[in-house]
Amino acid sequence: MTELAEYLYVSPEYIQLPTRHPTNSHPPAFSPSSIMTATSSQFVTQFGQLLHSIDDAVVKFEIEDGEPIIVEANHAFRDIFSPDMKRVIGLPLNDLIVPAHREAEARQFDERTADGKSNVAFVTRAAVDGEKTFLYRGIPYGDESGFAIYTDVTDEVDDHEELLDLL
Repeated sequence: MTELAEYLYVSPEYIQLPTRHPTNSHPPAFSPSSIMTATSSQFVTQFGQLLHSIDDAVVKFEIEDGEPIIVEANHAFRDIFSPDMKRVIGLPLNDLIVPAHREAEARQFDERTADGKSNVAFVTRAAVDGEKTFLYRGIPYGDESGFAIYTDVTDEVDDHEELLDLL
């Protein structure tokens, strides 16, 4: 991780927002019950469309023996990390994208995910065209599953570091 990325580290804890609105204000325009008007199959279809339409690399995984195993990945993930999608499904996520010098960091994220905790951090990962800096967001769901979202911020970090060098 670059110096700037370490400086910009985002806390892995999310702030818990209140779920109720104050009694003297209007309720939000939507509520969880209004969001869930679609059937489960419609939701799965809509979620799949979102997963495959988003520009960020997204992978769905299941934790097996403490290790995240890829069960689904969008096209952006394939383009950034592996040009052959068929070789991605069923592989350990860390083996595919984590550089050797970042394995301990990845294990810490895996442990947090297994404990049901979210992760947010700037990380270095091995892309098809070399190591890059990503904004990583890990979201657990269920007992042993989760999503990992990777936003490539390499150019932004490099540009910022160049500006700092000029000072």
